Amino acid sequence: MWLSATVVALLLAGCAETLDTHGTVVPQSQLAKVVVGQSTKDEVRQLLGTPSATGTLNDDRWYYVTSVVGKKAFNPHDLKSRRVLVLDFDPSSSVVTALNERTERDGKEIDPNRAATGTAGQTMGFIEQMFSNFGVK
Repeated sequence: MWLSATVVALLLAGCAETLDTHGTVVPQSQLAKVVVGQSTKDEVRQLLGTPSATGTLNDDRWYYVTSVVGKKAFNPHDLKSRRVLVLDFDPSSSVVTALNERTERDGKEIDPNRAATGTAGQTMGFIEQMFSNFGVK
């Protein structure tokens, strides 16, 4: 009886969900200190830390991304919440011009285009691929 209760308890513990936080956690108290029209890039970096990402074509847009993910035995990636802070800066003065917050509800599902450009791996046979690793064609 004692052994079977222990086994059941261990099996149930394996099904328990764990939560992992990824990204930059920005405390609300620190975010409240960022003032649009006054705070500079240096002040924001001191308050919030290094951004998770910056704009692709310029560095006048900063992103702070935080995700909470639940993990279970058969569902290793269950997004519980996502918060993205977007800060825009004036290019000439480095002062915050806008601060916006996005959540997982603002995200969009993207369906990958299956009509992709072919690669050599799709046309070469197994033997050809193996020999090409050794420089033989």
